[in-house]
Amino acid sequence: MSRRHAQAPLDPAADAALLLRRIGFGTLALVLPIASLVSRRAAVVLAPIGVVLLVIAALIEDPGGFASTLRRAVLSVPGMILVGLVAWAVLSLVWSPYTASATEKAGNLVLAVALGFCGTAALPERMRAANLNLAALGTGIAALFALALVVVASLRQADTDAGVERGISVILIMAWPALAWLLSRARGLSALGLALVVGLLALTRFEDGEAVAMICGAVAFGAVSANREKASAIIAATIAGLMLIAPILPFLLIPIVSRFPQGLGELAQSLAAWADVISSAPVQLITGHGLDTVLRGRVIGALPNSTPTTLLFETWYELGLVGAAAAAFCLYFAIRAAGRMPGALAAGGVAAFTTAFALTALGFATLQPWWLMTLAAVVLMFGAIARGQYRTDRPIAPLPLKPAGVTRPKAGNNGG
Repeated sequence: MSRRHAQAPLDPAADAALLLRRIGFGTLALVLPIASLVSRRAAVVLAPIGVVLLVIAALIEDPGGFASTLRRAVLSVPGMILVGLVAWAVLSLVWSPYTASATEKAGNLVLAVALGFCGTAALPERMRAANLNLAALGTGIAALFALALVVVASLRQADTDAGVERGISVILIMAWPALAWLLSRARGLSALGLALVVGLLALTRFEDGEAVAMICGAVAFGAVSANREKASAIIAATIAGLMLIAPILPFLLIPIVSRFPQGLGELAQSLAAWADVISSAPVQLITGHGLDTVLRGRVIGALPNSTPTTLLFETWYELGLVGAAAAAFCLYFAIRAAGRMPGALAAGGVAAFTTAFALTALGFATLQPWWLMTLAAVVLMFGAIARGQYRTDRPIAPLPLKPAGVTRPKAGNNGG
């Protein structure tokens, strides 16, 4: 009987699950970064589609395993804190004066968290390298395409399209799992090429803060590579601490900024508005003013136009101490968990969190739907790559275990 006929019969359900998983992960890793350059709603549409396909594949293979994994993730300490943060954001709709827009924002937040939980639980115990290669492929192609679009726009002396700028931001944050995967597979030249293209792309976005955020991520990557435990602990504590002490930051920074009158006028006005808002309503620092009150307040004139759009201010103003404390603990646990991932994934994961926090702290895409869906996709990519690492080494047979009748070569005889 031939080897082909001696194999076990094919399982149509297992084959369907493998195909759905490949399409789902490919949607997140390959299609999403490329499509983000041509459509502003690419992440909003593609991220749920990719996660749904992953969940269907998991339900076909092992529905009980998916349910138990999801239950453990939600009932863990970090999971419960994250659920509590989302529940508090939804509860803030009660006292938010802009219920309609705040409800939409709360729905996007709930959807992004649900996709993160369900997508992570749907990942198999062992992820195939053929699927994970799509992460580097998609990010690399999208980065080259975006760089070409930027060059063409500069040659024509035209401004870069807003959709392309948004797509570049997606590529920058998705570059970290792609680099981590390449480094974990010892593909140094490919990782270097991707880093160069992404670095050049980041330099084109220096004025909007993406380049500064990527530099922060690169510093975090190097620090974790040098000392994983200590660096990840320091970075997690720093980010969580900034979230907790955000109300006193303007009072600390105003005296420093006032020493540099040239070129810092806008920053000084933003800090002054921040300090005035905190001083005028200190009691609401506990509960917050309700979801989506910063953006709508600026639109209707309830808040001055110089009010900052940074995540630090918005979290405290909208969700108060309760929401800020929950967000700080979520960030701390997430960064510490990323620091415990195997190999280069630890540095890449901490760098991704640092970059994302730096972007939102600088006022970029704070809790916008496409940004939330992109972050959910990045988390899933790191989870998948962590399950695609080598977990065991091939055992080396001890010297006495040799085929019968074969004599051990004498000393000095190399045996050819």
